[in-house]
Amino acid sequence: MLYICHNQCNKDKIINIPMMNNKQRKYEITFLMVTSLFVTLLNNLPYYSLYFISSDKYKGPELTITEMIYHISWYTLQCFFSVIIIAFLNYFLMKVLFPKILSLVLRYGILVFLNIVLTFLLLMVSLSLSEIIIGFKYGEGFAMKFYVWKYIYLTPLSVLMAYILNLIIRKRIIERKNERLIQENLTSQLKALKDQIKPHFLFNTLNTLSSVIRNDTKESGLNFVDDLAVVYRYILDKSNEDVVKVSVELDFAKSYIRILEKRYGKSLEINVSIESKYEKYSIPPSTFLLLIENALKHNELSKTNALVVNIYIEENYLVVSNNILPKEEKTPGLGIGLQNLSKRYLILTDREIVIKKEKNMFIVRLPMIK
Repeated sequence: MLYICHNQCNKDKIINIPMMNNKQRKYEITFLMVTSLFVTLLNNLPYYSLYFISSDKYKGPELTITEMIYHISWYTLQCFFSVIIIAFLNYFLMKVLFPKILSLVLRYGILVFLNIVLTFLLLMVSLSLSEIIIGFKYGEGFAMKFYVWKYIYLTPLSVLMAYILNLIIRKRIIERKNERLIQENLTSQLKALKDQIKPHFLFNTLNTLSSVIRNDTKESGLNFVDDLAVVYRYILDKSNEDVVKVSVELDFAKSYIRILEKRYGKSLEINVSIESKYEKYSIPPSTFLLLIENALKHNELSKTNALVVNIYIEENYLVVSNNILPKEEKTPGLGIGLQNLSKRYLILTDREIVIKKEKNMFIVRLPMIK
């Protein structure tokens, strides 16, 4: 289950996830720097151990402390810069070459050729600088073999580092693309579900309005129109919000309940009992409308046998219950309202609404969103 709204989602907006940004560049640079440093330290452990070898066991050319520091510093810097140069070049070459429409053989062929050229250039530069900085204590031939063997394993390690980083970044990009597509899809679904409310409620209230105009006083008709305007304004204003405060929903419910009282008279009784401490919680907009409309659709109302709807809080759940008054012609399924609300909760949170029947009561429990 994908969890989108941890606390409160206010807008129906698609989150724009950039495929390349400063954070990702910092991650790339940090990864290559840290791994290059690790390879360097690992490669130079034998040289660092010279500090701990007694002079009688040391069989190399005699070195003063200053010369030893120069040697170790040179080997460290030479190795670090060689590794990082090869790794950076390979990583950014992979980014350029791999997405292109080139054959696999050609892509890897280019990389191998460039790495051979780069390794040769680094070898020559290392030998030249080595002669200037620390000299050839064992001779130039020995130094050449030493650096050649060094690059034989340093170059593949550096290329491997670049390849691993390339795989990590490509995986992150794919994950971000998938996340964006999922959010776009969920946003579209949520908008479609919200749009179902308007025609469903409009169909029921227009019939009632027509009856009020014909049979009631002018003042009664105007009051009904005012309440109807409040209800529609609420539906339109909150259509771009995924959740609203319970206090806001309660204000809307007052006008909505007055419309229902005019529509059904004594055949319908709605009791709302919600303590003020719960008004800071959130629920999807028009929750009361959907649940009450669902109860009205599936029950047979009469003056002698009224439908009683109770709305209250129990263990951080918003509970809406009603007595069951079976219709002679049963309406199949849960109805638009309850299906709508159930899907919206699945989209908005990782928790589901609870629906059950017990002792001739139909009960819906909705988790309160903090």
